[in-house]
Amino acid sequence: MNEEKKISGKQLVKETVYAILAGIAGIVFVSIITHNWNFISMIRSFKISYLVFAFFLMFFDWIIEAYVIKIIADALEYKIVFRDCLNIFLIGGFFSRITPFAGGGGEPFQIFLLSRDNAVKPGDSTAIVAIKTFIGTFTRLSVFALLPMWIALTKTQWHLSKTTNNLINTGIILTLIFFLFFIFSVFKPHVVEKWIENLSRKKFFSRIIPKAKVENSIEQMRKIVIDFETARNKMFKSRKVYILHAFILSFVSWGLVLFTPVILLRGLGVQSPWPQIVITALIFFIASAYIPTPGGSGTAEIGILALFAGLIPQPLIGVFVIVWRVFSHYLLIIFGGVTTWINLSKKKKSKPH
Repeated sequence: MNEEKKISGKQLVKETVYAILAGIAGIVFVSIITHNWNFISMIRSFKISYLVFAFFLMFFDWIIEAYVIKIIADALEYKIVFRDCLNIFLIGGFFSRITPFAGGGGEPFQIFLLSRDNAVKPGDSTAIVAIKTFIGTFTRLSVFALLPMWIALTKTQWHLSKTTNNLINTGIILTLIFFLFFIFSVFKPHVVEKWIENLSRKKFFSRIIPKAKVENSIEQMRKIVIDFETARNKMFKSRKVYILHAFILSFVSWGLVLFTPVILLRGLGVQSPWPQIVITALIFFIASAYIPTPGGSGTAEIGILALFAGLIPQPLIGVFVIVWRVFSHYLLIIFGGVTTWINLSKKKKSKPH
């Protein structure tokens, strides 16, 4: 797949504008609900030191994400300078923020950049990104799987209704089931592949999808499974130390992300229990991955408002939603977009006329 041919300046601008407009729509909706349009005075209510601290948490999260790419590349014996790894992360983050489902567009471009700019074999670049994605997903699901114990220790402070309590317990059970299935699919991918293959050949699918397309998809899936197993075995059998370092850093990175809203709320003087803030943020991040708008723009702001409504006083919740989204979303669009533009500009200049 030649991603470079698919990169259109007009398309990038269009997708970026759409993501920003969706975000503005969400912010306007939040402002209407909270009856507060005086953002400047509300932002001034933040303690500057807390805003600076939150910015550094976000910045160090970016650094760690880039370093994880470098660690995995080193494990496969590719010596990529850290600056290139940071560029790869920022560009991938940019595309994930302007494509639906919060991430669908990021990984293919990271794979492409590894191959194009760092002479990494296509199969190995796929393995690097796939393993990083696996580690990141495993980390997030591992933290989410700890919710039963965490909620059991803190839930009494929340004063939840019986209905809400039952909904949370049901959600936890479903999450644990999904987590176990995910682990099974990582270590037994051929079994899952066989399930999908048998399912896709059912008469129901043959009526809506051409047989040739189904067979082609099955063949591609088989190749992906083989490549994944090869990379997984190489990493987990002969490069365990690298994997351990990547896992540790991924947990640290996720911790920085989850504690950013705690710092922002403390900067507003809100003293809600930090475990409840972290759990609410975790639930938001898990859920926002399934929002079908660019990076969750627009709907994500509304989701934050709904989830944090019980934790934050009415006059402050609007500005919290906006500032947190700036830190967790829009700054990566800005920095990643600039990095993408510089990268594409350099490549155009380097092409022979």
